Amino acid sequence: MMGYKGYHATIDYDAEDKIFVGKVFGITDSLNFHGTTVDELEEMFHQSIENYLDICSQCGKEPDKEFKGSFNVRVSPELHKKIAIMAAEQKITLNQYVAQALEKSFENLAVKETIIYMPQSNRTVSWENDDFMDLGAYIDSGTFNRKEKNFYVEH
Repeated sequence: MMGYKGYHATIDYDAEDKIFVGKVFGITDSLNFHGTTVDELEEMFHQSIENYLDICSQCGKEPDKEFKGSFNVRVSPELHKKIAIMAAEQKITLNQYVAQALEKSFENLAVKETIIYMPQSNRTVSWENDDFMDLGAYIDSGTFNRKEKNFYVEH
């Protein structure tokens, strides 16, 4: 994805014509561009945005901005009711409830947990004899919780 002056574009490759094709998204106007190299594609993207802004200025039109902060979401009547009740119980609007839920969904994406199993002694484990099932020898004082989870098991 490319970005320039607050606008973003998706990029595809056209194998038949052997070119990169870009499309500015998030606006109602149609802005497309292409190039045969990454540098050319980027130059054409910038030129496309500059031309768009110039044309809008000449015509007296306000250029579209992507993501105005408003969108419609269609849900089942049952889910709508549940969300409305939860929002009312929290004394917030339906919009505030949905915005908080969406924000929270991104918080969960950034969290990675780390679980580290540390041997209490330098004991050898035989994987063939299922000795690894005795995890007590590999747990020190429990699990270390951080924003990242790694698993360490000696073998």
